[in-house]
Amino acid sequence: MNFELLEKFEWYNDPENVRFEQDGGMIIFAKEGGDFWQSVHRGFKKDDGHFFFCRENGDFSLTLKWNFERLEKFSQCGIMLRIDERNWFKASLMNENADESVLASSLSIGGHSDWSGFSLNKPVEEIWFKLSRVGDDYVFFYSLDGIKFVKQRMFYLKSYEEVKAGAYISSPNQGDFCAELSHLKLDV
Repeated sequence: MNFELLEKFEWYNDPENVRFEQDGGMIIFAKEGGDFWQSVHRGFKKDDGHFFFCRENGDFSLTLKWNFERLEKFSQCGIMLRIDERNWFKASLMNENADESVLASSLSIGGHSDWSGFSLNKPVEEIWFKLSRVGDDYVFFYSLDGIKFVKQRMFYLKSYEEVKAGAYISSPNQGDFCAELSHLKLDV
């Protein structure tokens, strides 16, 4: 990982434990109970997951890779774009059971979150995410090998100028969750 690039990043909701590996990866321990979610209808709001981000004013492409030994039920590690608490996009890998990883994404506009997910039909222990911005339009890609990226979602999010983009990790249900952010690349 490019340590000079890391200097450009900051934390929203600092995790209690972060350590760096000799190969340059960053191990992040997510505290139990944290998540990002907005639901006015159900009266459920969470804004206490961990988000490692940079601030960008123009077009960009952010690519990152997560590694982990196993995902606990509903634990998540992924990519996030954030304007504020009520307006953001997140995409992540999560499990509902140990035999199947789900690629999920959520867009929150004005405090209302949607959710979309599909099964990858197998357990996954590493995944790449890429998010590209052109104006106020965004395209999200994922890859299981870091070579072939699949376009998964396009969306619009009125962002004015500055947006926050980066990696997020959360463990909304069972216990603490640990994952390694092993690749981070920003093209502007």
